[in-house]
Amino acid sequence: MAKGYDQHMERKNKVNSFGRELTRRAKSKCELCEATSVSLSVFEVPPVKEEPEVERCIFICDECRDKLERVKKAKENDFRFLSNSMWSEVDMVRALSIVLLKEMSKKYSWAEVILDDLYIDEATEELIQTIELE
Repeated sequence: MAKGYDQHMERKNKVNSFGRELTRRAKSKCELCEATSVSLSVFEVPPVKEEPEVERCIFICDECRDKLERVKKAKENDFRFLSNSMWSEVDMVRALSIVLLKEMSKKYSWAEVILDDLYIDEATEELIQTIELE
């Protein structure tokens, strides 16, 4: 039991150590909705690898984290901000935004319209294939 807990804490500390780098990259705003003056935390884009990688992490607010934990139950306007984040210069933010838009397009026409105007390069498409939402 103690070994599993120690491994969990070691992993958590490693992920949290990405915070400084992600704060700089995100310019202290949520990388999805661009909220400022809110608490931000590191979010590992699933599936979570055995060894944490900063490239698979994004810096997001609590509200976006809550929405990501209930994607299937999202309301129509929960992810409207993706129309901005899908253009992010950060590969993982852009790829996750597109994955979320594809999920939203199953229920909401606004997301389908946004995706119709989007060109997805090969590198982004490969990254999209690695993302698994719950």
